[in-house]
Amino acid sequence: MVCAARNGQVVTDEEVVQKVQGGEKEGYVKVVERYQKKLFWYLQRLINQPNEEVEDVLQDVFINAYTNLKGFDTRRKFSSWVYRIAHNKAVDYMKKKKLKTTTIEDKEEFFETNEKLFEELAMERERAREVKKTIECLEGKYREVIVLYCYDEKSYEDISEILHVPTGHVGVLLKRAKEKLKKLMSKNYYY
Repeated sequence: MVCAARNGQVVTDEEVVQKVQGGEKEGYVKVVERYQKKLFWYLQRLINQPNEEVEDVLQDVFINAYTNLKGFDTRRKFSSWVYRIAHNKAVDYMKKKKLKTTTIEDKEEFFETNEKLFEELAMERERAREVKKTIECLEGKYREVIVLYCYDEKSYEDISEILHVPTGHVGVLLKRAKEKLKKLMSKNYYY
């Protein structure tokens, strides 16, 4: 991933991280700036909690990433590595809070105040809300693979690294997630 341009030269995330590993601590700000918004929305979709809670988890992600940056292999993709940390922090948060898949009724206020998440989908507003509500009703492993693939536009290989599953299994999870989503959508679940 491209993180910054210096004198017309493209600097990748991995190059920035390599400099941070070499002692240029201020370079980590570039990494945070690059991933802050993406990881926030990723975590928001996973844990489905108020923004303040998501920001706390996100802060833990960046602290954990910085603490473990020395161990990052710059020959690998930084984005997959940091998304994996975010995944782990989200799982830890949900376990700690004993969160389960929430019902639609429980989160109606959340949906009404966060409709902007679906402006990127180029779908009409009502359909987008219906899809979002349905995705949030999916079991965690299916919700996560849909979010990573459809919203965060991650490749099968990236998802494989993030979820620690074989690449072939990503396709299986995605297929099952789409089937479950289609089944729920066809039931006119919300009307």
